[in-house]
Amino acid sequence: MKIRERKLGLLFSDIARFRGIMFDQMLAEDGLTHVQAFALNHLHNRNGLTQTELAERMDVGTVTVSGLVDRLEAKGWVERRIDEKDQRAKRIWLTSKVGGIRQKMFDGIDQVNDVAFEGLSDDEVDQFIDMLKNAKVKLSDKLEDMGRKTLPPD
Repeated sequence: MKIRERKLGLLFSDIARFRGIMFDQMLAEDGLTHVQAFALNHLHNRNGLTQTELAERMDVGTVTVSGLVDRLEAKGWVERRIDEKDQRAKRIWLTSKVGGIRQKMFDGIDQVNDVAFEGLSDDEVDQFIDMLKNAKVKLSDKLEDMGRKTLPPD
């Protein structure tokens, strides 16, 4: 079982890496990377996050998020605003300009998924997704048992 577990970890890593590379290439002309899309998606789900909250959701450091938000702001996709309740904090808000790139993000994800699941039936894809969701819940629950905060549910 140990060898299979190691191969499984590498397989997950490779799949995530390949998906990121494909997505980056598909949206290169728009200047959007998969990491930027990940941040924009978090903001779409909960607009007005602080940089710290976004960093927690992305599971990266606040310095990393600061640079990422700088790049998103330079492209006009987000803007920072002072928090009304805490003048020291800044919240990140999507701009109207992000609407145009959002559909391209979805199209890119669809194209990557089409390649990844080519040759599988819809039932097989649904079953695979259910298995991955099950693994995600179990890992998330275990992390919480260990005192590690995980992402909010989808």
